[in-house]
Amino acid sequence: MSRPLHLVLIGPPGAGKSTISDMLVARLPLAPIATGKRLRREIRSGTPIGLAIEPLLDQGHFAPDELMDALMRQWLAEVPPGQGFILDGYPRSPRQAAALETMLAELARPLDAVIALELSEAEALRRLGGRRICVGAGDPFTVHLEDAEGLARCYSRGGHLELRDDDRPEVIAERMRVYTRETEPLIAHYRPTGLLHHVDAHGTPDAVTARVVSVLGG
Repeated sequence: MSRPLHLVLIGPPGAGKSTISDMLVARLPLAPIATGKRLRREIRSGTPIGLAIEPLLDQGHFAPDELMDALMRQWLAEVPPGQGFILDGYPRSPRQAAALETMLAELARPLDAVIALELSEAEALRRLGGRRICVGAGDPFTVHLEDAEGLARCYSRGGHLELRDDDRPEVIAERMRVYTRETEPLIAHYRPTGLLHHVDAHGTPDAVTARVVSVLGG
């Protein structure tokens, strides 16, 4: 892994994509491109993009392909040549995967691996149902109701917990349906390419990250 890596991270809601991405960025020279985080930043800032997509995300839907293609092209172009990247949240469908391949060909930055995190539906529902956002304690961060240390850190800094709109039970159910319908076909799309690596997402973030690094040859 001496040269920059170009990675895609996919998996069902609750698989811990953002957490694993952050941990990989801490270990490898990767620029994180997490669409969910970036879109929520647009919403918090009240930008035109944020205002347009907020109702969609609140209902568990995805932003339109055309918008995501344009944003992704911009974000990829901003990554320095000597740095790799990890995409979290794009592509979500074979159609977006084809668009990504075109963008990367233009940039002469082909993908090295597609990491598919695998998680049971029961565990996904457990994780999402207990997930909260700590706000008012610096940059907002995710904490689970079963994470006593994370809760203490939030409260000790004067923060409080909020339920993300897309973690409401009815929205979780819709997100799972959308994932099954639109995102799982990515597995079939990438299987013939030799880029696809299945990684068990059960267990601690450290354990899952170690599995990912292992399949990358680290």
